[in-house]
Amino acid sequence: MNLQRLFSKIKELQTVDDSLVIALYTLSTRALLVVVLLAILVTVALYPELSGSILVWALGLMLLTGYRLYSAYMFRKNPKKYSMAFWYKKFAFTTILTALIFSTLGFVFIHQVDHYYQLYIVAVLVGLSLCSTLSLAVDARLNIIYSAILLLPLIYTMAFLYDTPLHIILTISLILYFIAQVTNIYNMYRQKNAFNMLQSEHMLLNSLFKNAPLGIFTYNKDLKVLECNEQLNKLLEYEKDEMIGMDLHILPDKDIVKVLENAIIEGTESYEGPYVSLKNKSFWIDAKVFSFTDLDNNILGGVGIIEDKTNEHAALTELEYMVQHDVLTGLFNRRGFRNYMEKLVTSAKHQTYFSILFYLDLNQFKSINDSLGHQVGDDVLLVVSKRLTDLLGEDRMVSRLGGDEFIIIIPHVSEDKHMAYKEAEAFSREIQDLFLEPFIIQEMHLHIKSSIGIVLMEPAYTNINEIIRHADLSMYQAKNDNGHVAYYDPSLDKQQKELFILQHDLAYAVKKDQLGLMYQPVVSIDGDVVSSAEALIRWEHPDRGFLSPQDFIPLAIKAGLLSHITWWVLDNVCQHISQWKKENRWKLEYISINVNAQQFVETDFASEFLKKLREYGLETQDIMIEITERSLIDNFDNTEDVINELRRQGVRCAIDDFGIGYSSLSYLKKLSFHTLKIDKEFIKNIESIPKEVHLISSILDIGRQFDYNIVIEGIENVQQQELLRELDPKLRYQGYHFCKAIDIEEFTERFLK
Repeated sequence: MNLQRLFSKIKELQTVDDSLVIALYTLSTRALLVVVLLAILVTVALYPELSGSILVWALGLMLLTGYRLYSAYMFRKNPKKYSMAFWYKKFAFTTILTALIFSTLGFVFIHQVDHYYQLYIVAVLVGLSLCSTLSLAVDARLNIIYSAILLLPLIYTMAFLYDTPLHIILTISLILYFIAQVTNIYNMYRQKNAFNMLQSEHMLLNSLFKNAPLGIFTYNKDLKVLECNEQLNKLLEYEKDEMIGMDLHILPDKDIVKVLENAIIEGTESYEGPYVSLKNKSFWIDAKVFSFTDLDNNILGGVGIIEDKTNEHAALTELEYMVQHDVLTGLFNRRGFRNYMEKLVTSAKHQTYFSILFYLDLNQFKSINDSLGHQVGDDVLLVVSKRLTDLLGEDRMVSRLGGDEFIIIIPHVSEDKHMAYKEAEAFSREIQDLFLEPFIIQEMHLHIKSSIGIVLMEPAYTNINEIIRHADLSMYQAKNDNGHVAYYDPSLDKQQKELFILQHDLAYAVKKDQLGLMYQPVVSIDGDVVSSAEALIRWEHPDRGFLSPQDFIPLAIKAGLLSHITWWVLDNVCQHISQWKKENRWKLEYISINVNAQQFVETDFASEFLKKLREYGLETQDIMIEITERSLIDNFDNTEDVINELRRQGVRCAIDDFGIGYSSLSYLKKLSFHTLKIDKEFIKNIESIPKEVHLISSILDIGRQFDYNIVIEGIENVQQQELLRELDPKLRYQGYHFCKAIDIEEFTERFLK
């Protein structure tokens, strides 16, 4: 070994800690007694040659040894008297001092004795260095220093004792001995450290094996259990003696057996999934299995580590369920529906089979929520969900996308499109039949209908977003159809695109001066005397010509443009009335304009309306506001105060299209309207259906009970006029029978001369 490298390592050999100091003082007591005995023997042996000088040497050594024994006693009695670092320095200093005293034998006294005693001194010092290897074994650095102090002066002296026989051979022998001694101490130190490390690792592994919160076991190549820890016993509910020697081939789950076998062959295997124990207890486990070998790398068996993840799996399963299911109904939600669709469109059967999608919307749900409360609405959704799930088989899926919208999927109906269409027809009737019976909620009998959009999903078509879009289009088409059922076809896409373009054009209609006003006179039914008129907006589209309000007002509501259009109408009507008054042509009671009740929730609608009248110098009774019955009911709570404020300021208000909404008498009582306008649907068949006359008569009675002025809309012929005049000669009407809506110039010329 390279000596320079060896001595550099010696400097870094020892780390002083509490255990080292304790070991040094513990071992020192017996060693010091040996030192006392050796000192006596040396003194007796050398006294004939050295006389008084050896006695002085012995006395010094005895005093030092006595002090060291006392220090050892004090350390045992009160180790906390000094710090461990101080105790160590004290021990090292006295040990080195002891070595120095003994070393004087080899470089002082050895010159004063004959050859026989010189060999005795060499033997004493070599023996003492050998003994120190044991007594100072715990401190390799101090051990080497001790031996060096004893032997190096002796080696030096021996090299120059020319008169001593074989002095060169003895010198070389001592040098070789010293090197061997140092090497031995160093190797002992390394082995000790390696042993301690292995022992620590063994203790750590043993502690891990015993105390780990995982089930751990070892098995041999025959799949027989060699060892297992307590956690595995608890997990599988087996005693340790039952587990040891168990043949794992008997496990009922052959997937686990395969993993154990493969680990011995492949080296590492894992398994996560369900497991049923021999005692028929179910788990969800995460198992890691790997082989272990001997020093020659021969596989001896395997080690299995099992973690019980039953609770985690249950929680994860519940979380996955919650993520994919509607909280209220337990049906698939939007995410669950999409996941189902992804599996459907990627299935092999989808390559050749048609599937059917039904998109349902409850028609009266919003009014139920608004008028009866959300709890009733939730109860309705639960009952609808129950009826739908009872109708479906296991291979069919129903989901609630949100609100009152449901989707039903019938997968893989047929490879023939005609047969798939027939199946869709039959099942859509079954769905509609579910809504024939009333829904009994909190002792109320609620009659609810649904609109159904139907999409035949083409084989091999995988664009889920487009399928959903097609379903959405067909459902909204169904809401506008009398039968409330509509199939998707490509023309719906064309219509949707046209509506989008129209909505886009509508945003610029005012700026481009494309909007205009028409006026339709309101006249007495007995005598056709013009009393007022309704202002009707028209849009002169550059490509599609004149468009009536029903063609673009719904688009304006969706796009948030309705308010802008309404204020444009009011501004133009005010201009026209103001102009008529300046020209002394004004003879009418009022001009009515249509306002959607949603606009009443705008900030300061009433004050802005009145401000506009004052701006043009008009009276509050010059303009009447017409509100459709449906928009009034949908926004009643938010509009009641605004309508009452307008009425207090003298503004006339009318209910438009009365009878086609919900016709609740409560709002007629709460709000004092000026005029009731009865929708044309009630009078279009009165000539041929006598019952219609009785119905319109009942409505007229309601209006008269509240002292309303009544206007009939849509009279088209003289027969209708005569029948209504017989019912009430004070009625007013508007319709093509007297005059259609005409532009301002014609209206002024004909009725305001």
